[in-house]
This record gives sequence, C-alpha cells and structure tokens, in this order.
Amino acid sequence: MNIVKEVGKRIRFLRTARLNPGMTQEELAGMAEISVSFLSMIERGQRAPHLETLEKIASALQLPLAELFNFEGGPEKLDTLYKPLIEFCRKQTMTRKDVDRLLAVARTVFG
Repeated sequence: MNIVKEVGKRIRFLRTARLNPGMTQEELAGMAEISVSFLSMIERGQRAPHLETLEKIASALQLPLAELFNFEGGPEKLDTLYKPLIEFCRKQTMTRKDVDRLLAVARTVFG
C-alpha cells in the first residue's frame, strides 16, 4: 500500500462526498490555508503533506484527523453504501442548516 496515494484518494473522496453540492478543491484549499495546486498534488498522491497540513485539511472537512487514514472498506465500498443517501440530500437542495438538522435527527435515531 502506498500511504501517500491512499491518503490523497481518501481526501478527494471525503471532499467530493460532502453534502450540497460537494466541496471544490478551491474551497478546501482556502479553508486549509494551502494552495490549490498543492491540494491537487496531495489528492493525486504526488506530494506527502506534513501532519500539520493534514490536520488543517481534516479541520476544513470537519472531520477528526484519523478519518483521513480510515481506509477500511475503501472509498468505492463507502460510496456504494452512502450513494442513495447522498443523492437524496443533493436533490433536496439543502442548506447547511438543513444538513445540521438532518444530522441531529440521525444522531437521535442512531446515536
């Protein structure tokens, strides 16, 4: 396993799987305070970022740092599992507040 490539694929998956409508490289790079070209190289597995950079990326994605290293099942399996839920949410044209409400309901039901 090439850890640099796997982390890059995981970051791209997490960025594009974000609800409504998916975070762009420009948005994530801005929030993580890195250049778009550097983020692009990270996602392609061409550059190995420092832990501080990974922490900023995870924070921008609103995820714990460890989630960037969660390769269990791989992105393909997760995408298949969550695809119906993601598609439903995208079709609803949800605001950030709507997403927060939906998450609150999900936490109550599945918490």
